[in-house]
Amino acid sequence: MQLGSFFDTQKITSAVNFRWLHISYYSLLLVSTAIGILYGFIFSEINFPSDRPEWIESLFNTLKLFWLIPFPYAILNFFSYVRYPVFVRPRQPSIRSMSQVLYFRYVTRGQNPRLVADVIADSYGVLQDSLPYGNWKLEIVSDNPLPIDDYDGQVEVIVVPEDYHPAKGTKYKARALQYATMASQARDEDWIIHLDEETRFDNDTVRRIQNFVIDEYLAVRRGLHAMPRIGQGVIIYGRGRIVNWLTTLADSIRVGDDYGRFRLQYEMGKANMGIHGSFIVINSGVESKIGFDHGPAASITEDAFFALIAQSQGVEFAFINAFMYEKSPFTVRDFIKQRHRWFGGLWACALSKDIPFKHRRVLATFMVMWSVSWLCIAMVFLNMVVPTGTPAWLAIIGGVSFLYYVTLYVIGFTRTFSMADGRARFVGLLMLQVILIPVFSMMESVSVLYGLINPPKDFYVVKKESESVFVTS
Repeated sequence: MQLGSFFDTQKITSAVNFRWLHISYYSLLLVSTAIGILYGFIFSEINFPSDRPEWIESLFNTLKLFWLIPFPYAILNFFSYVRYPVFVRPRQPSIRSMSQVLYFRYVTRGQNPRLVADVIADSYGVLQDSLPYGNWKLEIVSDNPLPIDDYDGQVEVIVVPEDYHPAKGTKYKARALQYATMASQARDEDWIIHLDEETRFDNDTVRRIQNFVIDEYLAVRRGLHAMPRIGQGVIIYGRGRIVNWLTTLADSIRVGDDYGRFRLQYEMGKANMGIHGSFIVINSGVESKIGFDHGPAASITEDAFFALIAQSQGVEFAFINAFMYEKSPFTVRDFIKQRHRWFGGLWACALSKDIPFKHRRVLATFMVMWSVSWLCIAMVFLNMVVPTGTPAWLAIIGGVSFLYYVTLYVIGFTRTFSMADGRARFVGLLMLQVILIPVFSMMESVSVLYGLINPPKDFYVVKKESESVFVTS
């Protein structure tokens, strides 16, 4: 057989496999919808009528309207999965020359020196293999001095002075980030990649970030954008040695969220629901122009506040189809405290008059639904204790919402774990992922109730240092 015909055959085989992957993917989404409809129909009053007094039926049917709360959230994520297939990724871009410098900026309080040193050593090795020395730097912005090797000038520690007080009284991480905009050597044309102190990445991610930066430079130069967009990708939490299986599986929803509503908003050029504080790829000039000094209320979830301010000033956003790797909270307590901070901080964003209402109304709507989401869970358990008949239309919407919610976890799971680690392990964990969803829902609900009863007053930092070795490959 001729060499040319062999490669032609390979291309055809690859195309056929890709087509079948598409068919399988959309079939699974269709099946999840069908199961949700069937589930709702089976458990409706058509098959399970109730003989309780009419006033009890009416009261419970009114309370069951809380089951509609997660439906908009479920539909939004599901639409993103349909519109942007999760498994589709562009090929790794080839190496391209660039004049900009990429500053990989870690922010830390300086209380986990071993962790930071290990992460920096790992990141240095990845960047050394990925880019020329002149195109990257590692920065550590710390509240306390750290004994970190400068790796021949490629690594710099920026210590935030104790007496540094931003003009508007910004606190915590935002204070450190604001100081970094003034202390960093980054030029306006350079780019900042914001990272948490435990964030890891690989060569593929570096290549895709570089490609994004070059494309943004060219887009602005050609007049396609007034200013460079802010990029963000997917963060995965279950790679390497797992410290806490319960919180790691619970965080599958965050990965599913990244592919769902977060990707959807980025593909539309928006950040209406905020952004994550890590894996932010932003032009240094744009960041310096906006800054992080927006006051104490903006300091609890500084990332979301910054994004909405940027959006109000005409900055657009983009999705980067790449991964970075972090750890889930080590304890359930930290898991709840983490969500507690997000809940309070995002409400501060949604209510802030410093952000034009049209740029925070989507977040405000989402926060209202999040604030009452625990009522949906409470009503599920109440209906198990005191079962009553459910109208078919309500049962079907509830069933579809539940199956889409399960889909969210499963998609996050499949992007985190791999069959290559062992078929039995994968299947067993997948079963646990689905079975434990009620537990995860309770954990999320407790976080919301905690936030409603006792709004956060500071920036809680979860424990991040352990003896575990983090592996990204």
